[in-house]
Amino acid sequence: MTRIFYASTLFGAMSLVAAVDSGMFGERDERRILFTSNNAPAPEITQSFVDSTGEDPNAPDITGINVSNTDGGLITFHVAISNRPTLTSDMTVLLWLDTDANPATGDPQSLGAEYVIEVDPGVVSLFKWDGTTYQSAPAATTVTYGYDATGATVRVGIQDLGGTKLINFGADAISGITTDASGNADFTNAHDDLAPDANHGFYNYSVITKLTLKQTAFAYTPKPAKAGARETATLAATESDTSGPVANATVTCVATIKGVRLRATHSLAGGVASCFWKVPKTAKGKTLIGKITITLKGTTLAHGFTTKIH
Repeated sequence: MTRIFYASTLFGAMSLVAAVDSGMFGERDERRILFTSNNAPAPEITQSFVDSTGEDPNAPDITGINVSNTDGGLITFHVAISNRPTLTSDMTVLLWLDTDANPATGDPQSLGAEYVIEVDPGVVSLFKWDGTTYQSAPAATTVTYGYDATGATVRVGIQDLGGTKLINFGADAISGITTDASGNADFTNAHDDLAPDANHGFYNYSVITKLTLKQTAFAYTPKPAKAGARETATLAATESDTSGPVANATVTCVATIKGVRLRATHSLAGGVASCFWKVPKTAKGKTLIGKITITLKGTTLAHGFTTKIH
């Protein structure tokens, strides 16, 4: 008998191999073939971090953490836990994130972490350090999680982490948590495993993304163009680096009438690029061909238009 496995991303292949090694697919008494491909619209860039094993037999055992991100900046953390196939009610998994890669800032008790992600059965939460304590992070729309026999998977976008591109991080898997008479978590008999081990600092990960520009609006006025009047074209866009209005970009304005280029001025404010041309009074009945282009870090977004001059 031959069993065929297929994975469409590097992260998927790593998770599948871990599942096979853990015995999820039964005894290895058959031929097994793994096919891999990469059909993800935004390919993942993956780095693996190994943790020591067997430190506390009563604690969840983190064996390593795989980290990847898409071109759009969605980061995936897979915390491999070898001895906890399910996330039980007495467990929690924490991810500490030092998003400015500076241990002198952030939470001094957690190596300078600015954020912590907490995974509990049925819920995942993002908290941000405010200088004194951790507060629930507002509008953390990208944070999701999953848990299977290989461990916990957490996803978070860089836009929910202040747009960071360099992260120092660590994980803590805890079990044996109970609830006291007041309804508070009781860690008296809890056992945990840190990755990296205590007194070994944090792991380091660089987020490598591909900048994209997305058009949100385009217009030109007057429509149609008028001889002797000013023609204006506007192009609004957002950038993936910040998930906000494009800024600090170069704006290029080109407009021609019968092959003759018109003189232009431009502006960029609030994510809207604007081009301005003075249409000659003698151009009535002719055609104006225009284009506005936004360029940011080698990435361009352009929109052209054609209008008959009245």
